[in-house]
Amino acid sequence: MGLGSRGPGTVMRFDFDTVVDRGGTWAAKWDFTMGAHGQPPPAEHFAAEGPPPIAMSTADMEFPAPPCAIEAMRDRIDHGVFGYTTESDDYREAVARWQAERHGWTIDPDWVLTHNGVLPALFLAMRRFVPRGSGVILLTPAFPPFFDAVTINGCRVVALEMPCMDGRYGIDAEAFEAACARPDTRLFILCNPHNPVGRCFTADELGLMAELCARHDVTVFADEIHGDLIQPGHRLTPFQSVRGENGPKTIVSNGLSKTMNLAGLHLCNVIVPDAGMRAAYAEASLSDGNWGLNPVSKAAHMAGYRDGGPWLDALLDYVAGNMALVRDACAERLPELEPIAAEGTYLQWIDMRGTGLDEAALMERILEKARLQVEVGGGFGAGGDGHIRINLACPRSMAAEAMERLARALRAND
Repeated sequence: MGLGSRGPGTVMRFDFDTVVDRGGTWAAKWDFTMGAHGQPPPAEHFAAEGPPPIAMSTADMEFPAPPCAIEAMRDRIDHGVFGYTTESDDYREAVARWQAERHGWTIDPDWVLTHNGVLPALFLAMRRFVPRGSGVILLTPAFPPFFDAVTINGCRVVALEMPCMDGRYGIDAEAFEAACARPDTRLFILCNPHNPVGRCFTADELGLMAELCARHDVTVFADEIHGDLIQPGHRLTPFQSVRGENGPKTIVSNGLSKTMNLAGLHLCNVIVPDAGMRAAYAEASLSDGNWGLNPVSKAAHMAGYRDGGPWLDALLDYVAGNMALVRDACAERLPELEPIAAEGTYLQWIDMRGTGLDEAALMERILEKARLQVEVGGGFGAGGDGHIRINLACPRSMAAEAMERLARALRAND
């Protein structure tokens, strides 16, 4: 069994219980001077006396990176020379091997380009391949920066609210086809697993998306940055694996930034199967001044792809335990809340509408009484109102304390 595989006997013991103090590290998540998407900074709410605030918003982990990645960075630093560093065949081969072993997805290493992150990769793709004024499909509720990516690049959001049946989000096939058929629609931004609702779309769902996008000449940008963070009992179906020979023009972006908490190292993969499109993307990237890799970042990612599988397996089991803790806490003390079962990501989407509170009153309870920094559902577009998103890639004690505070805050005036 390869190091990227998951199976019996692969789970090793790692420490996810120790709380790491991120003070003094300029961590955006814990700074509290920067508001969550579309929301004012919470610092004014946290200025009053009370227990230290808990940050459960931005999607990075409260865990150190895997030991193999840290060791690789130390070794690279000890080398002492940090000159210009190139992409390489061994990096591209490591990416391809990980996808094959972890997800059963066979790719040609030559398809792999790199960029500084998924959002920069998306911005570049839009500038190069999507005419200004075009319509861009988003499945809402959607990751808030996707809206910014569309509007900043002079395009128009085509928002399709996902129906939710029995606590599971899906696709409205008729609405999706109608959106693709509009003459100005040129791009579909797919997030799989979906942020914030945690859906891992099935092969049938993805196949339908691919067929309709191909029929109407709609390019697909598939954000699969959470693709390794699959909850036990579920699996990722990579979009490109169901695309077929006659599928739509496709760019896939993935990497280890979420998988192994390496986001600050600014490296993602941009996988482009079509040779002409790949050459055009590479040329556009170079014209933007993007060249080479950070040598320390490359060392960490190479080690993660080579040796990080057991750490990831242990992480996923731990996060699943945190999600079970949230479900149990809601069932026992907050039955009016509905945590949506996540199939992927370490993010928990919670339907708070059963509280009967409007968003302003709800956030007053969460910020000022519970002293929790969360992502507010209204910022995720249609279907987000009355929900929150919390990050459960944290020590169990932090998750438990957050739920205890939330229960007290929502019961404060009962």
